[in-house]
Amino acid sequence: MEEPLKQVYVPVVATPGGEKTQLGVLSSEQDAWDVMRAFLSKAGETQVVKASIVAWEIDFVGEEGSFELATFDRKSCPVCSDLSFWIEGQDEGARCYNIRCGVWIEENRFEPDRWDCGWPSANWNKRSDSFESAHKGLQEMRAKSNSAGMSERMPSREAWLDEKDRERRTIQQRKFAAESELLDDES
Repeated sequence: MEEPLKQVYVPVVATPGGEKTQLGVLSSEQDAWDVMRAFLSKAGETQVVKASIVAWEIDFVGEEGSFELATFDRKSCPVCSDLSFWIEGQDEGARCYNIRCGVWIEENRFEPDRWDCGWPSANWNKRSDSFESAHKGLQEMRAKSNSAGMSERMPSREAWLDEKDRERRTIQQRKFAAESELLDDES
């Protein structure tokens, strides 16, 4: 017999005027995160400036029946300048959802006082001592890119990943050809 639900998860977004829209009521926290990420990736086309995931206790009587699992604030990206950079919580992490950019900041999982940031489209990563320092590191990456003339020829994330996949396949093909040649020599 299935265990009854104890919580439901509600992704919520809000406009500058405070108008809130619920994106659904979900039985799984992972599903709520997936819905929120999908929305954030398309939020550039909206006026939404804040978002959150709220957990609601089922069959709860009282004022404390819900709590926010995560909050998100929309900011200008330190690299591409689009309003597609979402900061999670009180500087817990951040990501740009512009497909041509994709920069990110997150706390290092193994060293809690260290922060990692990166710009996948430019294949750059950096380690920092704080969220603010990581944010500045992304701005420095953009400045270096602009001074090197990379800003106009930066590939999309998909193009960059396709290039890396082609490189990987080429390496595998060369390795396979070398192994086949070795086997032919032994015969």
